[in-house]
Amino acid sequence: MMNRTAFEDSLLQPLSFWSGKSKAEVSALLGEEAAQMVHFDQRNPHHCYDLFLHTLYTVQFVDDSASAALRVAAFFHDIGKPWVAREKQGRLVFYGHAQKSAEIAGPLLSRLGYAQPDVDRICFYIGHHDDFISWVLPSEPYDHRNPYLIEITAQNVAAHIEKTAAETESLPGIKSFALWSELLLLVQADASAQAEYVYRNGAVIDSREHKVRKAKAIQAALKESFG
Repeated sequence: MMNRTAFEDSLLQPLSFWSGKSKAEVSALLGEEAAQMVHFDQRNPHHCYDLFLHTLYTVQFVDDSASAALRVAAFFHDIGKPWVAREKQGRLVFYGHAQKSAEIAGPLLSRLGYAQPDVDRICFYIGHHDDFISWVLPSEPYDHRNPYLIEITAQNVAAHIEKTAAETESLPGIKSFALWSELLLLVQADASAQAEYVYRNGAVIDSREHKVRKAKAIQAALKESFG
């Protein structure tokens, strides 16, 4: 089993260190839970890589300004997908995977040597990395009657953050703005590691660039909401 220092060092060059590892090697280094990601076919139009490669590219795309904690969260952000994968219209969906990933990552991080405050922070990032998946740019036409679609505005970002106030206040040493600002770096990295274009019935319905643009718009709304 790796220790915390060795693991964080491996994330500085994630593709070089991890991409050639077999499932057995990943299991020996991190445990069987992490090994389940290796060669896991996501079978979803939003993804162009298997789960483990998507994970490594997400870490690779994390901004250089990010903390080691965020890189660790990027590595484990989708670890729960094999447990929640379900068939839907000929593809896989992963409802609740963010929360499941945090649930699985917590004990694993403790085994790597992370203290509980660090585990809580990393698991916060993991558990909330998909919070904004159904948010839409103000310039986009959308069904305003659909309660699952939320417009990207400073007011809506502030309201969303308020819902997690008790959770974020329990995380020592990092203010709410910094926590969410860093989380949005993970959202951008996750989007950057997805398919360039998403098709339905031969037509483009989404793109990598669009998802990154949304993440940046949420980041700008976050700054506005904090004044």
